[in-house]
Amino acid sequence: MISCLRSQIGLILACFVAVGCSNKTPNPASSNIQMGPHDEFANRVLTDSEARQVVATLKEAVDGPADDPARPAEYGVRWEDVQLAARRAGGQLELAILSIDELDDGDTKLIKMISIGDTPVELFVYRKPPPKIYVVSANAGLFDDETALATDLISRFNESMRLYGAKPSWPPLQNE
Repeated sequence: MISCLRSQIGLILACFVAVGCSNKTPNPASSNIQMGPHDEFANRVLTDSEARQVVATLKEAVDGPADDPARPAEYGVRWEDVQLAARRAGGQLELAILSIDELDDGDTKLIKMISIGDTPVELFVYRKPPPKIYVVSANAGLFDDETALATDLISRFNESMRLYGAKPSWPPLQNE
């Protein structure tokens, strides 16, 4: 009888301890929840009306459109993608970029490259107003005699510009 009473008391104490421990905040090390002093209200589920109020407050704080998604380039290519397209096109032809210079107040980019066989290559990209956006030309070889390489580079550069233009992107920031 006494052993049965002891086991029942032990069971009751175990339940009491388990219930008492479950009301405490979880151990941050085991739950990965960081709680500081007075952080009981940091984890809160908002009602629908509270969520609408929070979203409305955040939208009021934004200057400009809040729902402007990224889009592909309007005319199929972007001037901002010239450097990326040159790197991609040159990589396909085993060309390394030596320098990228901006000429004419940023309306012309001169990209100097070199081939794996030490052939010098120059890629000229001229900015034009939309819808054309750019015109490209290339010279390859010491005496501009590597016309096949120059033609191939122009073709791959144009292809890369169209691929980058198809990727959604935001317009460049005006006030950086």
